[in-house]
Parts: sequence; structure tokens; C-alpha cells
Amino acid sequence: MSLRPAFRLPRRFNRPVSRRTQRLVARRHTVPFKNRMAGRWRRWSKTLHRGATSWRKAIVQWSLITFISLLLLAACILIFSPIGHIEEIRVTRTDPRLDIEEVQHVLSPVFGRSLVTVSMREIRQMLQEKIIDLQSVTVSKHYPSQLLVRVELSPLVARARVLSPEEEASPQNASGGVLGYVTDRGTFAIVPGGFPGDSDLPLLYLVDWGVKPQPGSPILSQDFLMRLDQAVSTLQSQFGMQVKRRTVYIRAQEFHLGIGAVSLWLDTRSPLEDQLLRLRMFLRSVGLPEVKSYVDLRLSDRVIYR
Repeated sequence: MSLRPAFRLPRRFNRPVSRRTQRLVARRHTVPFKNRMAGRWRRWSKTLHRGATSWRKAIVQWSLITFISLLLLAACILIFSPIGHIEEIRVTRTDPRLDIEEVQHVLSPVFGRSLVTVSMREIRQMLQEKIIDLQSVTVSKHYPSQLLVRVELSPLVARARVLSPEEEASPQNASGGVLGYVTDRGTFAIVPGGFPGDSDLPLLYLVDWGVKPQPGSPILSQDFLMRLDQAVSTLQSQFGMQVKRRTVYIRAQEFHLGIGAVSLWLDTRSPLEDQLLRLRMFLRSVGLPEVKSYVDLRLSDRVIYR
């Protein structure tokens, strides 16, 4: 059997409630205002937090989707589009010896490739195979299609005059021959005319060569050049001798240093200190005024002079 719906009693049936009872009920069952506001604030903050969390997840998801899409788009552009492929190679000349056309010819295989796939190590290896006196390479990329290459060659340390076989018989009186330069790595180089500062470099007379030196070919070792410079500086600082002429015998690996009318013969087979010690003993026992032509310091047990 269903119950009748509830409804309020008529006012005439209400029992009167005293003020004391009303205050008691209000004191026990009425929620204070600040508690009501605190409850509302908690409900609002929970709602806002749930909304912010959902928005944050949506933003992160769409950001990832957008980032992946951009990566795929960039990859497609780099692979399938001509944009980003090398169409121009600019070479910066830092030395008059550098042939820009030769560098561009060496780097021709990278034309048409993507700039992203070309590395400085690869460019350096390609240039080292063709340019012997290469010192450093700097590569920069200018998108969308330009590759900038800066090539620096080994510095020049001396001028070199290659004497002909006829002049080799009397190198002291020779003045002709091919004029070139020697780098700090010992390679032979030809420099266009008007090279600044070439008169400040020491002059080497190259004799006793089997094959005539060609530009870019190694003719002297770094150890040989260091020994030659050390000998010249030691003669000047410790013996007070000014070297006027440097004659290099390539195959024999020896050098003759001209001091006025006298020539000192040294080589690379024995230590330089021992050869200079023999010179010091010779100056004490015989003296340089007794010499008319040369002093041979190459032998380990004696000093020969003329």
C-alpha cells in the first residue's frame, strides 16, 4: 500500500516555538558564515583544479602532436624538397697560394647534398687529400643552400732558391734558379708576385735534389727545419756568428751555413749539440782565422777544415 505524499501541516496545527528554543536550534544546527564560505571555496577550488588538470593534459597532448608533425614536415622538406640542398660553395682566401677553383673542384661531390648531412670533418678529409700544406678548415652553413669554407694554409718559414745542376757545382757563386717558399711542414710552395713580407724570410739554396721540387711536394722534414733554425740561433747567441747563407742538401740531409767566407758543414745524423761542441773545441785549438773555405763538423771523431 503506497503512502500519501508528504505536505506541510496547516499553520494552525503548528506548535508555538519559544525564542529560547529557536536560539538553541540556531546555535546547534546553523553553520557559521565563514565555515560556509570555506566549504564553498573548497568546492570551487576542487572544480578549478579538475578543470586545470584536464586543460593541462589537453595542452600537452596537442603540443606533442604539433611538435611531431613539425619534425615530420621538416624531415620531408629536407629529404624530398630541393630546399636545404647545397647550391653554392664560397671559399674564403686567406693566403695567395690558395687556388679557389681547385678547392671548389675538390668539393664538387657535395653539390646537391643536404646541408644537414655535410660535416666539417668530411670537408677537411676531402681537402687534405689534395692540399698537402693544409693547416685548418672552418665550415659554416647559411641556410637554405649556401656552404661557406675558410681554408688556412701552413705559414711560410723561408724562401727557397732551387739551383740547377750547373749551379750545384759552385753553390757559393750561384744566384739564379727557381724561387719558391718552404712552409713550416717542409713543403715547397709557389706564391704569386707581390706577396707581402717575403723579403723578411731567410733564403735557402736547395741543391742535391733528385727530382726538381714541385709546388705542394714535401722537400724537408719539420725536424730538419727545427735543427736548421736552432743551429742558426745558437751560432748567433753563443758564438756571435752571423749566418749569411744557408745551403741545404736535400738527399744528403745536411746543411752548410755561410759565415763570411767560411762555411760550416752540419748534418742531421748526429746530435746538433755534439757538432757545436766540436766547433767550440776547434775554435779553442785552431781558430777561425786559419780557415779559408769550410769547417766540416759532421764526423764524430775529428774536425776537417780547409
